[in-house]
Amino acid sequence: MPLLILLLLLAHLPAWAIERPQIALVPVKGAPGVPAYAQSVLEAELSRSGRFTIVERSHVQEVIEEINFQQSGITVPEKASELGRHLNVEKLFFAEVLRLGTTYKLVVKVVDVATAQVVKAEEENLGPRQEQIQAAVRRLARRLIGAAAALSPAPMVSLPAGQFQMGSAESDAVPLHLISLSDFEIDRDEVNQAAYQAFVETNQGTLPPAEYPEQPATMVSWTDAAAYCQWHGKRLPTEAEWEYAARGPEGRTYPWGEATPEGLRHLAGNAAEWVQDWWDPAYYAANPPTDPQGPAEGDYRVVRGGSWSSPADELRTSARAYSNPDKGTGDIGFRWARSLPGTP
Repeated sequence: MPLLILLLLLAHLPAWAIERPQIALVPVKGAPGVPAYAQSVLEAELSRSGRFTIVERSHVQEVIEEINFQQSGITVPEKASELGRHLNVEKLFFAEVLRLGTTYKLVVKVVDVATAQVVKAEEENLGPRQEQIQAAVRRLARRLIGAAAALSPAPMVSLPAGQFQMGSAESDAVPLHLISLSDFEIDRDEVNQAAYQAFVETNQGTLPPAEYPEQPATMVSWTDAAAYCQWHGKRLPTEAEWEYAARGPEGRTYPWGEATPEGLRHLAGNAAEWVQDWWDPAYYAANPPTDPQGPAEGDYRVVRGGSWSSPADELRTSARAYSNPDKGTGDIGFRWARSLPGTP
């Protein structure tokens, strides 16, 4: 197949088809007889989905024996991280079958190797018959498959320190002024529904299954978006960082195209995006020239980028909007950012 055609095909594949989480399924423990069968069904379903790269069961067992790992190590961050590093995976799937009278329950916890945090937990009651066990495990596997996008590391784009002209001559973004920013990273894409659902289910409660798991998470308040970012050790971008990312070194008026030259996607017209700053229409007149963090307080938070419902002038890289930080809307999403080591 010619290289150009291959590259075009890859460009049109969904993101999960290229960026699959590396995982290992720790041998299922519990009541005799049921765990081995449940593990076989679970492995088969996860493999068939194509959304994970799964370590061979025999290799997992070899490494477990080599480091004398006990499944109770899931509660000890150092042990879980050690096992994950030996297996060279991003996530560990720990499963256990619990007996409930004459039936059973399968519990699966997904542990992030880098942080040793449980980032996803699922459970399903298993009937006493083999066909019931199979159906239940498949249901649980489908939920894990649906959350695959949340279990894969979110790609980030590093932007070097630099200066740019922030604002415009338009009434919503005056005056045009020079800003210097330190190095930072920002998400390539907006946080999707599957990733946000995993956060809610781990920290706050249950949600109905995401209808479109790979589309932006909207109906999320600024407060909850900030909590999501903090949970991952990151933050919302500042207004200045967001505009710098959208403008680029050439000072683009619109961040048009599937992606910016730097590799950032959907900075305009998909969902608008929360940023860190409080809203103050007069703030630009007193904006600090280096790494501005926005006003100290306010009633609203800044929203950037416009959405699918915005007119063209609201999609400009300099255009500003605001919204109630305690309420989510159907056209506002978010992406996260973080300062690079050694920067403020």
